[in-house]
Amino acid sequence: MSSATLPFQEYKWPVFKVLSMLFLAFLFLSHGRWLEVIFDKRVIQPFMLLLITPALFAAIRKENPAWPIIASCVPAGVVVGAFNLLEPLLDGTTAGSIASPRVYSPIALGLVLSYSLRVFAPAYESKPDTTGVSAFWTCLISTVAIFAAYISLSSAGAELYINPRGFAFTLAVIACCFAFNDKARLTFGEVMARSGLFACLLAAVYAVTLYTAIAAIDDFKGIGPVIAESCSLLLYGALVAVAAGASGIRPALDRELMTRDWHLTEAYVFITLILFPPQTLRELLSASGAPV
Repeated sequence: MSSATLPFQEYKWPVFKVLSMLFLAFLFLSHGRWLEVIFDKRVIQPFMLLLITPALFAAIRKENPAWPIIASCVPAGVVVGAFNLLEPLLDGTTAGSIASPRVYSPIALGLVLSYSLRVFAPAYESKPDTTGVSAFWTCLISTVAIFAAYISLSSAGAELYINPRGFAFTLAVIACCFAFNDKARLTFGEVMARSGLFACLLAAVYAVTLYTAIAAIDDFKGIGPVIAESCSLLLYGALVAVAAGASGIRPALDRELMTRDWHLTEAYVFITLILFPPQTLRELLSASGAPV
């Protein structure tokens, strides 16, 4: 029976994949709000720019770019979200613009795109040994340069996003990951990939813990530095994760890559929803005068 149905499956399965994805895309795009929040130029432009390095590096190595792009999607969403979170703080914009779709939609775009591309990607394969030190640094420098150029052209200037303490914390996380690599025996690229994830997780713990402590004593002067340092750490860690994905560094199994992506998502959402939550339904109803 299986041999009789195999030709049918080989012929129909790609068609079914395309139709199912088109149906899902139609449901998303038929709601006008999705088009509005996803295709905001402050979301889609920097997000797509961050995917240039994984696509280009895969082309240079004559490899399929699907998995490098998939591995970079969620960290790219974190980078764009952190940028859109820091921008109004550094520009002195009103706090109302902080809890905006530009903060939350990049991570949604990263998740949706990473899962959608899996439908068309080839079989998962991880070759960490083929990615050396030079390959990772090439991708990191390229990623940072592209994003810095975008910031310089679209905002007050890339130098505003250089936070010494955030940078120092990133270096400390990287150093600790190398220091404790004696048991894991990971390659250089794998350690850097882990460092990017751990930097984002530390940013979440750093932000929420210190923000809660400072807010409890109404020390408003101390809140700004904590937010700037933690969001910068989140931004730097996500850039390292993007470079790792771009250079072909991935976990041994796809489910481990998905677990990493959800950890990145949790760290980002933890910061944004605790420090800069949108209005709750109760608050919206109260503002409109409706009974609650």
